[in-house]
Amino acid sequence: MITVLFRTVFMYAVVLIFMRIMGKRQLGQMQISEFITAMILSELAALPISDRTIPLAYSLVPLIIIISAEVILSFISLKSHAAQKFLESVPTAIVEKGVLNQQALIDTRISMKELLVELRIAGLSSVSEAQYVYLEPNGKFSVIPKTAYRPVTVSDLELTLPEADPDVALIVDGKINRNGLSHLKKDEEWLKK
Repeated sequence: MITVLFRTVFMYAVVLIFMRIMGKRQLGQMQISEFITAMILSELAALPISDRTIPLAYSLVPLIIIISAEVILSFISLKSHAAQKFLESVPTAIVEKGVLNQQALIDTRISMKELLVELRIAGLSSVSEAQYVYLEPNGKFSVIPKTAYRPVTVSDLELTLPEADPDVALIVDGKINRNGLSHLKKDEEWLKK
């Protein structure tokens, strides 16, 4: 059991360090520790299922350890800024105050081509139109255009418009959605008309 405990904690630390080195682009929506936990838990859970010679205790102990480590690390990251900085990624400024940060591109292994794709998705045609571009901890880009390139808003025009409610599906799979009708304060007669 001591060997299992040691190997589990050791592998968790090794995978955490390697994931940190790999960078945030591979993480998707999860934080590093959540991703590692998900990978290890799925592997630990699969081992006794695929190999019946492995006692369940050999998987339960590592599962408990990994889950406990995740909970403890989450708590520590709430209390310690240094731990939070290591365990949780922070946004990386790719463009800051309209200036491209070449070193940030190198550090995050983002090509200029990828950056231009993200700018086009955001409706901009060049880096010169962006005030800020961040690579967020979830691996997505946030693009903030310069004032001259952002769309005109209702507040820019100093207009007051009523707030709009979201669309509601009134017929779902051929059946009337009564909750949707109720939300709109309408009845089935109104829908039939």
